Amino acid sequence: MKLSGKQLAAALAAALIFGYWLASSSSSPVGPAPKPDRPVLSWIARTAKSLLWIAIFAEGAPPDSQDFARTRTGDDGYRILEHGRGW
Repeated sequence: MKLSGKQLAAALAAALIFGYWLASSSSSPVGPAPKPDRPVLSWIARTAKSLLWIAIFAEGAPPDSQDFARTRTGDDGYRILEHGRGW
């Protein structure tokens, strides 16, 4: 099954929303909340979460490459596919 760009974006958004909801629920199996007597660790955890959200969108998409397969012409005049350098 092949997904279009819109379907893939919708599935990714749904997965992120579901993961966020699961992690923020009171019965979350992820782990206990930070203790209030450790403000430095709480601040580090909040900052790390925020930076991870920023990192999702910080890097752009890779450039489009039209060079899918490399070929060369053999001694007999026919084109030869270079399998080792195809990817």
